[in-house]
Amino acid sequence: MQSPSKYIALLMTYGAVGFADYLGPTYPPPIDLSSQQSLVTAAWENLTATLDSYLKYNPSGSATAVISGIQNTTFSTNLFSIHDPNAAKLQYHWTSPEIASSKNGTNKVNGDSIYRMASATKLYTTYAGMVTLSEDEWNLPLTQINPLFAEAVAKSEDPIWHVGWDKVTPWALASQISGIPRQGWPALDTLYNFTIYDYLGLPTEDPVTAWGLPPTDITTLGPCWNPKEPCNGPDLIRSVRDQPPAFLPWQTPMYANDNFMMLGLMISNITGQSMSDIYQKVIFDPLNLTSSFSSPPTSSADLARSVIAGPPESGFLVDVPVTTPSGGLLTSSNDLAKFGIAILNSTLLPSNTTRKWMKPHSHTASLTYSLGAPWEIIRYLNPSTGKVTDLYTKLGDSGYYGANIVLIPDYNAGFSILAASTGAQRDAATNLILDSITSTILPALEAQAALEATRNYVGTYESTDSTLNSSITVAFNQSSVITSKSGLSITRWISNGTDVLASDLFLGGRPRLLLSIPKQTGDGKKGQVAFQVTPQPQLWSYFASGAKRLDTVGPFTGQYNTNYDWLVADAAHYAGLGMNLLVFDVDQVGNATSLRPAAQRVTLQKK
Repeated sequence: MQSPSKYIALLMTYGAVGFADYLGPTYPPPIDLSSQQSLVTAAWENLTATLDSYLKYNPSGSATAVISGIQNTTFSTNLFSIHDPNAAKLQYHWTSPEIASSKNGTNKVNGDSIYRMASATKLYTTYAGMVTLSEDEWNLPLTQINPLFAEAVAKSEDPIWHVGWDKVTPWALASQISGIPRQGWPALDTLYNFTIYDYLGLPTEDPVTAWGLPPTDITTLGPCWNPKEPCNGPDLIRSVRDQPPAFLPWQTPMYANDNFMMLGLMISNITGQSMSDIYQKVIFDPLNLTSSFSSPPTSSADLARSVIAGPPESGFLVDVPVTTPSGGLLTSSNDLAKFGIAILNSTLLPSNTTRKWMKPHSHTASLTYSLGAPWEIIRYLNPSTGKVTDLYTKLGDSGYYGANIVLIPDYNAGFSILAASTGAQRDAATNLILDSITSTILPALEAQAALEATRNYVGTYESTDSTLNSSITVAFNQSSVITSKSGLSITRWISNGTDVLASDLFLGGRPRLLLSIPKQTGDGKKGQVAFQVTPQPQLWSYFASGAKRLDTVGPFTGQYNTNYDWLVADAAHYAGLGMNLLVFDVDQVGNATSLRPAAQRVTLQKK
């Protein structure tokens, strides 16, 4: 195995500044994540050895701040890749003392242990809608889907005191930018909590005396206020529809469970099926997710492998169907990996639909955090190379359970975590583990992709026509582009006896190669991979680094100096073909066999 301390030597070091490229991968995604020669395996083994050292061999001792305090949280985590099925075997499971001594469920977790997944459910609900709804149905106003919303709109047009339900669509709900109130579920209301706690004789503050609020009747919360009576979809709509909005529709993103309770109801209204049936028929059965459930399992065998933190009746076994689309699903680590692979591989959706779906729909106030439907998109900056990678995630955090699935389209890979604990620090522990995985695996994925790209593409490509003096040499880390980060580059380009690199086209330097279209044929098949050639300077990202250079002194100057690639991509054509387009033919294992500089209309064979 290659030493993990050496793989970073493949990549140039610039410190923690962000460099701007085309949005997407620098190299084709890595194929080998799991062999003993893979840098990803080496990184994973380093990470798990650190976890073992703290959790198994020195649980009462000190630990780095990265993982300190995680010992009281039960968790299961693993990697996955659409190119390497064995990557899913890179797992780590920890059973806390609480679960090890529990009288309910499993006492030792593994990849098939069943956890509640909390709000990670929202991704399944949206995915179910992606599979079952047409684009027109996604964009229908809710007033056209359910008449109860039309009744509310007819009462008032005041946008401060009444939601514009005729402007809210299922897509706005999934994109978390509907502006609807967050506290539509009565159990989240202060009045409800006080009433129930008071009824049970539990200590709580009376909002009337504690906060100076006026006395009012709990029935003002609508038909779902009574926990002894079931709350169905129409009841939930009546409970929330007359509340004032938090924002106007499409104004600003805001996290609200009501978005997904309503989304589940709308999908059911449109399809005429219950969400429970839709999850089973549309996702669980087609993907063979045998450890996934829309309500708590009932068989003794499934309960025996379930992770039950705290009293079962107030945690694991809670089942309120109308809230299920927001946070009620259960799954295992192995099933979560299957689900992630299905999304990345477009198993149930056309690939074009998947690409369209996995994009930001709005920003937050953070420069590193955007939102999709229902993606929580974290922008990771590789501290060694400056590469910015978008992580498409969905967090779950409710009660005794936490979850997160992280998809990395740049590498066609991802990882997940499921966690359980009655401790107050469960959410913090879950995020510490995720931070540790990210900081370990993302650099390893980039380095493995660079290693495979070097092996597959570096070399000299020549014309087999002895009368044609044409050749191209591809190298790694030999670009002359200003402050260029690591990557493939062209160090020699002769076309019919002309030195192309000496021309104005490439500014007399050695340009970089940026991946533009990955291989579209399946693994184990021949195919083609397209790159764009760019001589543009690779400067610091003005906002990501916070740096102020003389040539990036403001947002408008900075946009040209750090985003020039996207502005000039594919700008030069000759006779209808891009002069910057290079297409490699690759064999079954990804090795380049020939190269076609498109505008020159010639095929060069690899020596």
